[in-house]
Amino acid sequence: SVPARLSHAAAVPREGGAFFMRATGILNRVHLASAVLACAFLGFQLVIISANVIMRYFFSSGISWMEEISKDVLMPAFTFLSMAIGVKLNLHIHVNLIPGWAPPWISWLLQKLQHLILASIGIVLVYYGISLIRNINASIASLPFLPASLQFVAIPLAGLLIACDAFLSLQGVDKENDYLDRKFMGAGGENG
Repeated sequence: SVPARLSHAAAVPREGGAFFMRATGILNRVHLASAVLACAFLGFQLVIISANVIMRYFFSSGISWMEEISKDVLMPAFTFLSMAIGVKLNLHIHVNLIPGWAPPWISWLLQKLQHLILASIGIVLVYYGISLIRNINASIASLPFLPASLQFVAIPLAGLLIACDAFLSLQGVDKENDYLDRKFMGAGGENG
């Protein structure tokens, strides 16, 4: 029989529970800030693309930096930030190869392997994201005062969030995956 602590159904309090609760609270607030930032980037991209289409269609002109900022800075930013949120909420792609009747220890082992792989991916994103930021010394062509490394800023942040979430999942910590739902769905209501 699999010990109760191996069951993934409920998170088990451990030594250092206060540390994990504090870490989860901080991580949830960072996820909330990144979700708001990703939404702002998406909204800004919508405005930029719409303005550029209107200018090209009606005035046969456009602003050269609009498209470049949209596709090179905003899109990678909201894509990677949204990816980190998707990993937190366990919305990433799953392949269920093991049937439901498999022994619980196999499911437990595969879940731990999944979290290890996610932590590794997060660490790789942090490492190579920082490497990209440090090693690109160019500027954005149409806006020379902006560094080209700006387009990679969200990569290490997303990697850090993914690695931290995976680490907490490996420890069996309840990450309060409904935190973002409570904040966004409660906005403007009594609990806003």
